[in-house]
Amino acid sequence: MLTRVCSRLRIICKLPESQKKHCVYKKGCHRALIYPTMLLDFCSKCAPHCWKCGSEIQNSTLFCSQCTTLQKPNEKNYFDILGIEQSFEVKDKELKTKYHKLQNVLHPDRFNAKNVEERDISERYSALVNKAYSTLLHPLARGLYMLQLHGVNLDEETRQSDPQFLAEIMQANEELAEAQHPEDVKELDNANRSTVEKLIR
Repeated sequence: MLTRVCSRLRIICKLPESQKKHCVYKKGCHRALIYPTMLLDFCSKCAPHCWKCGSEIQNSTLFCSQCTTLQKPNEKNYFDILGIEQSFEVKDKELKTKYHKLQNVLHPDRFNAKNVEERDISERYSALVNKAYSTLLHPLARGLYMLQLHGVNLDEETRQSDPQFLAEIMQANEELAEAQHPEDVKELDNANRSTVEKLIR
């Protein structure tokens, strides 16, 4: 009995949300509506299925194990897409390795012989991976994105009016304007990079 119920619920999971609430189940018929809220909750916990053949797949699987079709990208955050820990302290080497590995598999050139839908999925997935990588690679973009994940939205161009900070900027600009030799500019650049690294830490 339970096996039949699970089997039918898996079928329901594939239906559009607008149709799920009309689904019914009762032994021997399909006419009695029982606890639609519980049914929808059960469906939300069902494992995902291949969009092409309907086989059950794992959340992190890129390709269906039955028909080898590329799956549609899930609405995950950028950390999950690249398979790294959600932390501001990102290891550049690990990030680049994960990125290149994904792009090696997802690049649209590898899907030229596939059907239109799978080529479209490849392009969307590849673009999503590029966006995730470029965001997490740079500390400022990564920090703003992590704030966004926690409901705090700041524009990258947001200005801060701390008097001491503004004074430091003015002093740095004056020193750069007064620099007479390339060595002076390089020294200022090294000092600036050191300050940035300190702020990042």
